[in-house]
Amino acid sequence: MKTLIVNPPTCTGMKYIREGRCEQRLNSFQYVMVPISLPMIAGALESKNHEVKILDCIANDMDVAGLKKAIVEFSPSFVLFNMSTATSSSDIEVINLMRPLTEAHFTVIGNHATSLPEEVLQDSGLDSVIRREPELTAQHLVDVLEKGGGLGEVLGISFKGKDGAIVHNEDRPFNENLDDLPFAARHLLDNARYTLPVINEPYTLIITSRGCPYSCIYCTAYQYYGKKLRLRSAENVVDEMQECLEKHGIRNFTMWSDTFNQNKKFVMEVCAEIKKRGMEKNIHWMANSRVDHVDAEVLKEMRSSGCIGVSYGVESGVDEILKNMKKGATAEQARVAVKLTKEAGIEVLTHIIFGLPGDTPETINQTIEYVKELDPDYAQFYCAIPFPKTELEAMGKKNGWITTEDYAKYELNQPILNLPTLSLEQLQEARKKAYREFYLRPSYILKRLKKIKSFKDLATNFRQARDFISSWISESSTEKTSISGASQVSAAQTFPTH
Repeated sequence: MKTLIVNPPTCTGMKYIREGRCEQRLNSFQYVMVPISLPMIAGALESKNHEVKILDCIANDMDVAGLKKAIVEFSPSFVLFNMSTATSSSDIEVINLMRPLTEAHFTVIGNHATSLPEEVLQDSGLDSVIRREPELTAQHLVDVLEKGGGLGEVLGISFKGKDGAIVHNEDRPFNENLDDLPFAARHLLDNARYTLPVINEPYTLIITSRGCPYSCIYCTAYQYYGKKLRLRSAENVVDEMQECLEKHGIRNFTMWSDTFNQNKKFVMEVCAEIKKRGMEKNIHWMANSRVDHVDAEVLKEMRSSGCIGVSYGVESGVDEILKNMKKGATAEQARVAVKLTKEAGIEVLTHIIFGLPGDTPETINQTIEYVKELDPDYAQFYCAIPFPKTELEAMGKKNGWITTEDYAKYELNQPILNLPTLSLEQLQEARKKAYREFYLRPSYILKRLKKIKSFKDLATNFRQARDFISSWISESSTEKTSISGASQVSAAQTFPTH
């Protein structure tokens, strides 16, 4: 079946990342995240001999008119769209604009559609919604449609019945053997479009595992990939990295998982497999980790196999706030993890969330001082967002904290939770203060300047910082933050986002 897979443009022209639980506006001049679910689905469909085309309108600067033209020219029988919470209204509008152009079956993937399939179907020209892990469900859906079967056969979808009623089929069981999935169909992407800041080289995501057993109140990961950890084999992971290196000329990787370091044995095996093949001299890779899942031994192995960066979900420097969010880790564990990572010669990005239950101006100030004490290479400061079907959303609704029902405002750089201990205005000001105080420290500026090797690097860093600040820090408020001295803030996006 002729299939088109679309990462759609927005009606406003603003560019967004849509990939699993990572959904936020682009905030760096040269950084675009690979929407890895799309080539993964394409690989699954190609393995069944379906004709597939991917249109990443974000990476390829394609607007709504361009997408219309592409759909008419390609004339697909099946169209799959990507969706996130912040872009859901725009995504539905774009889908509805495409609907008159073709009789193709329209479906959608993403956390938002998984959480609210009925709402998404009612408001759109979609025929179905793929819930949770998408590859095998998309594969089965296309197979059934091609054979003229009924949608009731397909586990893991919701769809509109003949009478207009919404039907929710049973969930598809999670795929227990991730090695069975074909590699991402990167030949369908313009891989040169996905580059890391500063070094300006192509990079890609490598899915290493799925599932997270933790219960952070703000996170949607368990909805999409479940709570049970499912690992690829180290050999399978490195096979894909080697294919990227040899077939696509990609030598920069982000290990894409809910927590790469969750299983130490697996991490050590991946590192050993990279070195066994002699690839460590030719590649760079990054990963995310929990602060309570690293030690000096594993960090040493990671560095020796080409790891250059680790991002940690530190979230807060106050243990009471960490307990409230059910993080399952402490501020001291984060302090140790960052110290050990830096000692191993690996750069560190910390993710911080302001505005979680119990936060006050005082606890946020404590966290800002704590992050400066940690002194990671980069830090990102977010606002807590009550994404659909999370525990934080339930708490927000119960207590009347949520100030808007407009999902377009569910962005990590915009405050929408008005806590009794912290107002929206206090939260936004605290976030700007955190960026100023972290990145404008003379010691930090000097450290970053020492890493700039040419005037070209300096100009690139300055341009990226300007774009980062204008779209990520200052966009939702009237105050404009100075970019003086913050020339490498956007390089934080070389790491996995929170």
